[in-house]
Amino acid sequence: MGSRRVTGLGAVLAVDTATRSSVVVVGTEVPLAVSRREVRHRHGSHLLEQIDEVLAQAGLTLDDLAGLAVGTGPGSFTGLRVGLATLKTVAYARALPLVGVMSSDALRRAGGLDDAAVVLPAGARDHYLARPGADPQLVAPGELEVILGHQPVLAVDLDPDALGEEAAGRGLAAVAALPPALLALARERLAAGESDDVAELTPAYVALPRGVKRAAEDLGWSPDLR
Repeated sequence: MGSRRVTGLGAVLAVDTATRSSVVVVGTEVPLAVSRREVRHRHGSHLLEQIDEVLAQAGLTLDDLAGLAVGTGPGSFTGLRVGLATLKTVAYARALPLVGVMSSDALRRAGGLDDAAVVLPAGARDHYLARPGADPQLVAPGELEVILGHQPVLAVDLDPDALGEEAAGRGLAAVAALPPALLALARERLAAGESDDVAELTPAYVALPRGVKRAAEDLGWSPDLR
């Protein structure tokens, strides 16, 4: 984490691509413009257009921004790569400070439940589980109920029959309220003078992408943007 000081904090652009919704927000103390699209696994086809859209709606350009933020997951492997690669490129090109925000933290704030577990789909049957104060983990089918116990749950991008209608409803509400929560967390870090090393910032990967063997698990994120 860097110590670059951001003074007189102006507009911040924040992006989250961890869920099936591609979320882009730009704002100061409050959102000035928001784009949230249900894209499933096609974040790369929408993100740049959404960034242009919110900047135009807010009457801003990239030159007007004071900082950038990107959701780091856990969540969609492809979505996270798209979000990180896009915001890293903008940060490099415009010399803007960039901070990573855990998507699960932003979802908890959006849902108004600081003690909730966030559960998202991971492939066809597994789930990502992010609990407060713990590293995200991959949970196999049938294990979630045992691990969760009576903890409140935000079930994101899951059918109601997976963890119940209440958990699914909380998840839907959290995704709907994600833009202002994401912006607030981003601005808190930037206003405190924090920024992440653009080359070192990585998504909260929990599982390996399809086709990568377990033996290669120690492979790391490459800072090379090519």
